[in-house]
Amino acid sequence: MKFLTDDKIKLDYNVYGTGNPVVLITGFGGYQEIWKLQIEYLMNMGYQVITYDHRNHGASQRTNQGLNIMRLITDLHELIEFLQLDKPLLIGHSMGASICYGYLTRYDNVAAIMGIDQTTKMLNDARWRYGFMDINEDNYRVATATAAKVHETLRGIDARIIPSLNDAKDQYPFDRNLNLPLLYDHVTKDWRDALKKSRHPIMLVAAKDSPYYNSDFAKVMSDSCDNVTSAVVDNSGHDIMAEVPDQFNQLLRHFVLSNRRYQ
Repeated sequence: MKFLTDDKIKLDYNVYGTGNPVVLITGFGGYQEIWKLQIEYLMNMGYQVITYDHRNHGASQRTNQGLNIMRLITDLHELIEFLQLDKPLLIGHSMGASICYGYLTRYDNVAAIMGIDQTTKMLNDARWRYGFMDINEDNYRVATATAAKVHETLRGIDARIIPSLNDAKDQYPFDRNLNLPLLYDHVTKDWRDALKKSRHPIMLVAAKDSPYYNSDFAKVMSDSCDNVTSAVVDNSGHDIMAEVPDQFNQLLRHFVLSNRRYQ
């Protein structure tokens, strides 16, 4: 299905099932097909699940406009309003988690959020060593202009996801160079205060074997924020929900059930 944003960009989205709404939000270069096993799991729990592709991603429209995090936050809000979702749970992976963090600074219509393997501040400095690899304010453009030479996953994606995910990648190739303005904007954001000031429940899920982040970022934030909880997943790289979906779905179950009272 297609949704038209207020700046006339067509976003591809899907709605599955009925019940309290859960919106699943992909990261930079992501495809909504990666959530296949979470869609099935949540539907079986009696939830309505919404997935979508960001502008310039997946089956959504290609464009040079609005390639920044605040515009993507607006896109999410407009989709929520269009679908008339009341207090959805927002679950974001990687950059999708940053969109969730930023959503809290602008909108209140949310029950709770979960961020999956996404630090709250990407740039490292003398007082924050939990950013993306070794990037900092001085080197981030050079360091992120090309993809990091690491394996994003620890042992690969679950075989049940691969066929539909590869089909989407083949049909809708991602142009990394075209989206560098979005990546640079994402990298410069600091969402620590957004979490500290929020009244909403927040769960941070980190990967012990993430190639990008020191998983301690999750505990650092939960220790400093009364509304933040954290969990670290063993035996997984960056794509936790797609690498170890059965293990991740147990955390997902706890998250949605513990926050049901807010919906």
